Amino acid sequence: MQDNSDTAVAGRLPAQLVAELRLEFPITREWVYLDHATYGPHPRRYVDALSRVASDLSEDVLGTTSMRVEDVRASASRLLHAPTEQVALLRSTGEAMSLVATGVDWHADDEVILYELDFPSLIAPWLASGVKVQVVRDRGRGCFDVADFVDLMSPRTRAVAVSLVNNTTGFRAPLEQLGRICAERGIWFSVDAVQAIGSVDVDVPSFNADVVAAHSYKFLLSGFGQGVAYFSERAIRELKVPHVGLRNMQPSPGGSLFDTGVHLYESAQKFEPSAPNLAATLAMGACLELLLDVGPERVAAHNLALCRRLADGVIGKGYSLVCPEHAGLVCVRKDGLDMASVQQKLAAEHIMCAVRGGNLRFAPHLYNTLEEVEQVLQALP
Repeated sequence: MQDNSDTAVAGRLPAQLVAELRLEFPITREWVYLDHATYGPHPRRYVDALSRVASDLSEDVLGTTSMRVEDVRASASRLLHAPTEQVALLRSTGEAMSLVATGVDWHADDEVILYELDFPSLIAPWLASGVKVQVVRDRGRGCFDVADFVDLMSPRTRAVAVSLVNNTTGFRAPLEQLGRICAERGIWFSVDAVQAIGSVDVDVPSFNADVVAAHSYKFLLSGFGQGVAYFSERAIRELKVPHVGLRNMQPSPGGSLFDTGVHLYESAQKFEPSAPNLAATLAMGACLELLLDVGPERVAAHNLALCRRLADGVIGKGYSLVCPEHAGLVCVRKDGLDMASVQQKLAAEHIMCAVRGGNLRFAPHLYNTLEEVEQVLQALP
């Protein structure tokens, strides 16, 4: 099929590299898979890493296997463009968001500002925290302006929490500007980046956020129960640690722990109280290395090129974009059509996407091709 979009050509990964990447993903044999915003299929190296860990643990018990966890942390820090000591390996995005919502001594009149369309794992910890919640209403826009948050800020505002990329609209939030305002006012700022990290080249420190986190089962291609998180120096210094265990306290200099007391690490590792799931952690590390080998900026450019072609193509078929400022996700709708029915039609043709908030959502990744995008456009009613 002909590549009929100059915009799409710019930024796409070389065809030979994409062909090699597709060999990593068995799902490509049966599916045009454009649903990484729901779940990222595992590459072969993920499966190989699981097998290798199981074999290692059956032959030499821990040996050097547990030492490789720090290699995974180093890979995560490279992907986030963040110092290694500010990166933690946590179980989920929700866990990281909860560390902020429960880790500060809030007062009865303190307020947090949230965006109406954000995911429950970001919103729920704040609803349970006892802090008064102020909500930026969407009003049918599928996005927001920084001014929407600023208008709700007052001397009582102690926290802001938002997604980098929204899961129902594809909107990429202007976090650099919002984070700068929060920093100037001393407001705690937490970011759910699960729909971005792995797909978008993210310079996490540029957000001025206190916590930025992403579960690993979407664009990190690494399954449930594992994730990465960045903590600011303030967060490491001031957030309360809810759980203490052998892994997040510094080794005792000698003598009884009853005599020396507990001294937590002065790094993001203080939020990791227990030994990790080695298989899940090291398998995630294999996927992080895949993304780093290709290059986060090249992956992001490739994904954006495919999204641009998708966006142009669906508009040509009478669909409208929910939000034009997409980053890795393209969310669309069409008057007179039920998007769930459209999704079912595409699935019958072995094209996988999702419906979220009544919108049809496409989320390509590094091994998808322009030919697959054209196949989707051909199949859309």
